[in-house]
Amino acid sequence: MAAEPDQLNEWPPPTPAPAELCERAAALIRAHPDCFWFRHPDARIRHLEDLRLVVEHLREYGGHRAWWAAQELHRCLSPLYKKTS
Repeated sequence: MAAEPDQLNEWPPPTPAPAELCERAAALIRAHPDCFWFRHPDARIRHLEDLRLVVEHLREYGGHRAWWAAQELHRCLSPLYKKTS
């Protein structure tokens, strides 16, 4: 049975992130603004997917300190992603 077109466009809802990790990610964004040139100033970190994007951009566009900060945030994320899988 073929899927209906509307069903093909539906994505699972994003997974909410813990407030403490959202605050940590927001602080990292403020500390490393060059890594987040694309972000709108009013954008908020709310989901695990947002946190993953912060990690990726710190690793790719930041220096050593940003990379280490990304590693620390990633360690906090790893158990949360395992719970949602």
